[in-house]
Amino acid sequence: MVKIQKGSILIYRLFDVAEEINLSKVEELLKSDSNGSRLKFTRSPRQAVIMRNAPVTLSLGESSLALQDQEHKVEAFAKIWDYGVMSIQFQVAIEPGTGWEDLINMSAKMEQDTLIDEAARFRTQELVNILAPALRDQHSWHEFEDYVIFFFEELNGVGKCSDLINSVDAARLIVAENTVTLSEKAKKSILEGTFQYSDSDLTIIDWNSAIVVEPSGRKEVPEVIEFALTQLMEMRYYDNLLDKRLTLLYDSIEASRGKFFSNRFTNLSREASTRYIEFSEFIERVDNSFKVVGDFYLAKIFRAAGEKFRIPEWEENVTRKMNLFASISELLQGEVNVNRSLWLEITIVVLILFELVTTFTKFTSGQ
Repeated sequence: MVKIQKGSILIYRLFDVAEEINLSKVEELLKSDSNGSRLKFTRSPRQAVIMRNAPVTLSLGESSLALQDQEHKVEAFAKIWDYGVMSIQFQVAIEPGTGWEDLINMSAKMEQDTLIDEAARFRTQELVNILAPALRDQHSWHEFEDYVIFFFEELNGVGKCSDLINSVDAARLIVAENTVTLSEKAKKSILEGTFQYSDSDLTIIDWNSAIVVEPSGRKEVPEVIEFALTQLMEMRYYDNLLDKRLTLLYDSIEASRGKFFSNRFTNLSREASTRYIEFSEFIERVDNSFKVVGDFYLAKIFRAAGEKFRIPEWEENVTRKMNLFASISELLQGEVNVNRSLWLEITIVVLILFELVTTFTKFTSGQ
């Protein structure tokens, strides 16, 4: 029987809180804040993971969470990313000797536990209040991204990590299913996201949770998965924002119908162009933030996580809506040019008529 001798459950909640966060300003605020002794931070990323602008990582200290009808001591951490995402992580230590079925039951309870969401929201709002001067275009979006990583450092009852899949029902833990037996087809689909670098490590990634076995205790794989989650969070946020902006734009265009000489077309065209540039800058900023992974295995994990989270599909959807903004901007600009041309023609006709009237007046008065 497989038992976990050393490990932890990493519970993530990610929130989009601003358009952009000045990380240098965050450091200054944390150093000067009265809670600075509690909010310990670092900007030193691991060498294997190289980022354009490494996030600020905060240690929020210990707290307690009610999991499986019991109070658990957890360590809380936060990561602040320059493109406006805050990630709250609760690390729950797994009691040595915990069996696999016990872990599945705990996973199922956590899946339905809203207290975790509330605790993460509270911590996020606390940080937002402290770091408000560093936030550009702060906003409050009710949606969030959640994820769980089961991080094992030492297992009993299994030799090579590759034997773990045959020894336990890893798929049930991944999907937090403690009431039914999964079909072989469902298991196969989940376990397709299995990766190994050596006999002593193992990673299984799915869309809502992952299993990571790492005897060294290094959390580089969870860090890469977390980064992919921030990209998903941003794609979801901008997809939602684009939907709202497009709806407002359509409503404004509808309201402008019949107002042929209205200046609203100029304003609408300008807004569409501004939004297109804004979203283009966001896509470029996120794409450039993770240029190099110094370890091909981590690069593989990053790509696999992105595919599981369907990030390429989200990005394609966002890009399609961005292009729609560009098309609308072009059409509206065409309307603006037509209106300007018409006004110019009317002005010329009026001037010609004025000249004719003036000439005719002079001619008649001369007679």
